[in-house]
Amino acid sequence: MKLSMKKEIIPVLKIKNGKCFHAEDEVALEKHFSVKLNGEKTFSLSCTPEFLEELVLGRLYTGGFIHEKKQVKGIRILWEQGEIQVGLNSKITSFTRAGYKNTDNRKKVSVPEPQRLFQIAEEIFENPGELFRDTGCAHSCALYLDGQVVCRFEDIGRHNALDKVIGSALKKNLSLSEAVVFTSGRISGDYLEKIIRAGVSVVVSRAAVTSEAVKTAGAKGILMYGFVRGGSGNCYTPL
Repeated sequence: MKLSMKKEIIPVLKIKNGKCFHAEDEVALEKHFSVKLNGEKTFSLSCTPEFLEELVLGRLYTGGFIHEKKQVKGIRILWEQGEIQVGLNSKITSFTRAGYKNTDNRKKVSVPEPQRLFQIAEEIFENPGELFRDTGCAHSCALYLDGQVVCRFEDIGRHNALDKVIGSALKKNLSLSEAVVFTSGRISGDYLEKIIRAGVSVVVSRAAVTSEAVKTAGAKGILMYGFVRGGSGNCYTPL
């Protein structure tokens, strides 16, 4: 029986203290979609099926298919068919990327002190969303801007959660040059590339980072923290 757009109740055989009995469990809902740009299948998504417009808009941007929101004429979600149709103002063929703004020469941004960042992280990470709280099967991503968390999303995929944050920022016409991204997931090279494309210069993770992420952060001037929990963490790029 479906509970929501996030989770389902399923029957399970529970094993405890050597005994088996029938019970029910809540599991994260996963839905697969094919995304078509101007009628042409371009990529697929496996995701928590909520905030799909934000997810698709963010994925189009981080994937390089668009470089601004106005390129998208409309997004149509066909739930039963497992299809999302996107109309673009200009023709972009499969895996042909739109241009990005130059992010190599980033201006100096005002960054909260590490202890303040850790305090914010604690408030975010120690209060997980419904999906993680009920199923243990979700990543979260939050966007901090102008002294407040302006949006926060959960998804079974860490990339999806980030894309939802970026898509939401695009919908709201937010400038991300002064924003901080907080993520529950590890920061890999491809994950950090999405941060860079969005124009964000500071990212804080509860989890680990990879060598490629460290290399890229150093080259691009990204302030990156990992293993942030309990008021401590690692800074992988110079302050």
